[in-house]
Amino acid sequence: MIKKQKVKLKDIAERAGVSLTSASMFLNGKAKRYNISDAACERVRQAIEDLNYVPNIHARAIASKKTLLLGTVISGGIDASFWQNILSGIEETIIKDNYHMLLSVSHSDPKAERETIDFMRNKGIDGLIISPVSATNENHDFLRELNQEYPIITLNHHISGLSGVYNDNYCGGELAAEYIISSGHRKIAYIGGMNQSRAQAFFKFSASQGITPTAFPDPKTFFPHIAEFTAVFCFCDYFALEIYREAAARNLKIPEQLSVVGYDNMEFARLITPSLSTIEQYKKELGVAAAEMVLNAIKSESKSETIEKVFTPRLITGQSVRKI
Repeated sequence: MIKKQKVKLKDIAERAGVSLTSASMFLNGKAKRYNISDAACERVRQAIEDLNYVPNIHARAIASKKTLLLGTVISGGIDASFWQNILSGIEETIIKDNYHMLLSVSHSDPKAERETIDFMRNKGIDGLIISPVSATNENHDFLRELNQEYPIITLNHHISGLSGVYNDNYCGGELAAEYIISSGHRKIAYIGGMNQSRAQAFFKFSASQGITPTAFPDPKTFFPHIAEFTAVFCFCDYFALEIYREAAARNLKIPEQLSVVGYDNMEFARLITPSLSTIEQYKKELGVAAAEMVLNAIKSESKSETIEKVFTPRLITGQSVRKI
């Protein structure tokens, strides 16, 4: 078999009729900065296509002192639409700067999180976007130290001393409580973990109105008690969807017999009947903001100050809550 000869930069320059410097500037995205004409750029672009040239990422990394790789670590399952939308926002943003993403899922395991970060460090990432495992995770000190080497942006989770983007889920919990209680409900249930800020806000606001909701860890635990309540606030829209299915199986009408409020505003929320009232948690916008923040930090020659961008959730009124 005859080995195909590797295309070099000089081959591109010769075919395009430009200098090596001009060809190099084009490949490194600096053509406009150095006033290389549109005609010359088009010739280089055509030469690249004709010769089927694939740039050597390692050589470019040495020349630019950047690998054009960004690490992204999320804590939850990648199959959830919530994460898919966030990742879409990240990818669509970084590709404009010729960056590519190394993605890993920690599955809420601190050890796995640390191991995947070490792996990405060995690959020479230029920055890291991470949804950390928990607020008490001992790895957070490690992340703050690592932030001295390259930019780290936290995703939907605040860590002191690190820049980040996140939804104000405490505000979201308040919105859900206010909506349900202002609709006249007093027999209220909550389904989900109690260590979440949205849950803490929900219970605090309810207490201020003289109401104590009953907490259930998951829909399955709630089902035997479903007829005891007039309204339920679900940690996520997926829990709300399970409530819909169980209510239908029991011939329990929503919202006539049970009002339901979800969280996240997933795409299916408006497709089910009756349409789900839910709290919109920004997703794709979160990914775009995180990507823009890490790219700006990489481009900055000096260490930038800690920046936080907070998105305020909003109530999406469907037809799943009845006024009583």
